[in-house]
Amino acid sequence: MAQQICAICGREVDDAARFCPACGGELQAAGQICGKCHQSNPDRALFCMNCGDDLTVQETAAVDAESVDAGAIHHLANTAAVSLPPIMEIPAPAAPSAGAPAAVKRTLAVIGVVVLLLTAGGGVYRYYTQQMTQRFLSASSLLAGQMAGAEQKLADYFERPIDTQFIAALQQDWPGQIQELQIAVDEWKTVKCPKQYLLQQQLLDRRAEAQLAAMGQIPDILAHPLAAETDGVLESLRQNMNEARDLSNNIQLPGLQMPNSDKATAVADSLSAYCSEQREIYKAKLARLEAMKAYFKQMDSILQKNNEAKTGLGAMLDKIRSGGYGWPDYFEMIDGAKSTRVNLRTQVNRLVTPAGTEEYTAELSRLLSLSVDYCDIMKAGANAESKGDYSTANKKYIEAPPLNDQIQSQYAAFNSK
Repeated sequence: MAQQICAICGREVDDAARFCPACGGELQAAGQICGKCHQSNPDRALFCMNCGDDLTVQETAAVDAESVDAGAIHHLANTAAVSLPPIMEIPAPAAPSAGAPAAVKRTLAVIGVVVLLLTAGGGVYRYYTQQMTQRFLSASSLLAGQMAGAEQKLADYFERPIDTQFIAALQQDWPGQIQELQIAVDEWKTVKCPKQYLLQQQLLDRRAEAQLAAMGQIPDILAHPLAAETDGVLESLRQNMNEARDLSNNIQLPGLQMPNSDKATAVADSLSAYCSEQREIYKAKLARLEAMKAYFKQMDSILQKNNEAKTGLGAMLDKIRSGGYGWPDYFEMIDGAKSTRVNLRTQVNRLVTPAGTEEYTAELSRLLSLSVDYCDIMKAGANAESKGDYSTANKKYIEAPPLNDQIQSQYAAFNSK
């Protein structure tokens, strides 16, 4: 006998009964059987009243299974009616199931997202690279302009003659110029360089360092033009400037205008000429100093001989008059004194006089000439006195003392110079 299940208490009741004898609930047909717990459920139930499983899904699965079973039976029937060929053909791939298009769509969606991300990433990378390249080229162009400005200032300096004022101005301003360019180089080095310009970056770096080195050597050369070590500094300066010129010709960056180093090379020539000139001047000073030493050595000898040749002609006259000496002795003394002054004057007049000593030499020659004149006056007076011409002798003796006083005064002033 068919049975029905009470939807309230779950008790099996005869099919003819309309109400459950246990709980009094109204009865319905057996309805749906849960495929999971095998419990009967009303026809309108969506979920199993016992285990809660989805009955609609179970129903769909059951329908599919019945379709498969029916297809299988139909296939077996056809197979039985048709004989198999001797060689079995490889069956074609099964048609995709109903869920396959959704999976394909999901795969395509994932691929699309990946492609989109890659495209976006590539765009970001290209933008970043372009920005980095632009910053590097802009910074490099700025640095090149500052290097050109420093070279122009250097060339402007050396358009003037190198003198004391020039050196003082350069030594005051130049450290600031070097520091300004060094700061620019340091800032440029902080800018990231694209890979394709790494070689050009190295060349530009060397170019800047060569210019900084040359700029630092210039004040040192001007401060020590006579030192032997300056020759090495000059040679190093030329090498740095030549390197800067060659690197300027080799640097190839878009939009970059490197400075022309020909003016800087001219600066090296000016410095070399200045050092040569200063050395010639110093050499001349040394030669003049040596000449002055030789000159004054000879002058000292002449003055010493003149001092040693001094004689008291007036006192000698008193001794002659008292009978201590005769006139021949006196005349011999006067002639000796005169001969000494004449000889010394000749030596003075033959001296090689360094520049600036001409007046000094002429003054001594004049004083020696006055001494010779004094000897002549004293001899003339003595000669007149020895012959009894006292009037003439007295005139000469009156003329001689003032001249002697003049000679002694001027000679003392000469020795004090």
